Amino acid sequence: MTTQFSQHHVYRMISPDRVESGAGKSKDIAKIVRRFGAERIVIATSNSVLTKIPHVDRLMKALDGLTCEVYPNCRQHSPESDITNLVTRLGASDAQAVVSIGGSSVFDTVKVAVSRHADATGQSVIPQIAIPTTLSAGEFTPGAGYTEEETQTKKLVLDMRAAPRCVILDPEVTVGTPEELWLSSGVKALDHALEAVWAINPHPYVDTLALEAIRLLFKQLPNSRDASNLEARAACQFGAWMSISGVGASGMRLSHFLGHQIGARLHIPHGITSCILLPSVMRYLRDRTLEPQCRIAAAMGIARDGRTDEDVADEAADKIEAFIRDLGLPDSIKAAGGNHDDIEAITESSYRAAIQLGLSDDLPLGAQSIRQILLQA
Repeated sequence: MTTQFSQHHVYRMISPDRVESGAGKSKDIAKIVRRFGAERIVIATSNSVLTKIPHVDRLMKALDGLTCEVYPNCRQHSPESDITNLVTRLGASDAQAVVSIGGSSVFDTVKVAVSRHADATGQSVIPQIAIPTTLSAGEFTPGAGYTEEETQTKKLVLDMRAAPRCVILDPEVTVGTPEELWLSSGVKALDHALEAVWAINPHPYVDTLALEAIRLLFKQLPNSRDASNLEARAACQFGAWMSISGVGASGMRLSHFLGHQIGARLHIPHGITSCILLPSVMRYLRDRTLEPQCRIAAAMGIARDGRTDEDVADEAADKIEAFIRDLGLPDSIKAAGGNHDDIEAITESSYRAAIQLGLSDDLPLGAQSIRQILLQA
């Protein structure tokens, strides 16, 4: 194995203080909020969750007796104006906790907002209780991405104080999530897991969780298309949790940061960017990450049968591509609405981000390496 137990490793625990799980668990929200001594609550969500799914109304009823107001303007990719408006709302309401419900864009908006509110007021960071409706797993990290609207580029921030303090994994809350969003966010979780296994700084603890996440998601994500299959949906939630374990130790690689730039430019969800990029990135990194890719293949159920590592890795990339296609998800930049001009703009912003993130070693031809991946996608 590339990662040996006797080598030096550092693992930084960044998980929430508490994760509560199980069907119907979100009904305990009042008890959970009161653990933080909170009486004044802001519920942060997206307009689509508020208007199309009854979960916010159910939370309001469960929080009866507490002072609650709703901030419904957490849009996709967390535009900076939404963050500014939420900071204002937190101050005006004197909020003592934020209950966030939705996907990673909701959680990212809240993370940046509570961080900025704390810096502006000198107060402690307002605790966030996150209830995910997707599988993107942003609720498990202190990192956040937001869109600088003037340049339409994605900015990344990290504030350990702003990570959600509690996460509630309730498969019932996912039932109304649109199918494409649910499935594509599951591919995003798969993306997290693959990037952890082939990471520049792999970690044996992370590796074990990531490989189990791959196994779970390959088996259960197709089953979870039946929204009434709460067991499959709960299994996917655990797979998503496992998939993100490496962010505090192994870090991410090319697919993750390229997806941020594509999403900001084309205004498409995080999960779809993983559908577009993952097979191409896997093929691009094959020769640098051959042994990890063979372990990924084994977790996907691919037998070696005496074949070379290269053949096994190639089959794994093909299988991921077929998996995405069989889920009925967009699998190219063109299918997601992009064109050649977008590729050029994404190439330049991505290469700047790669240098800032220390990923340029994966790009021996500089911006041309990124252009190569994007053209394949």
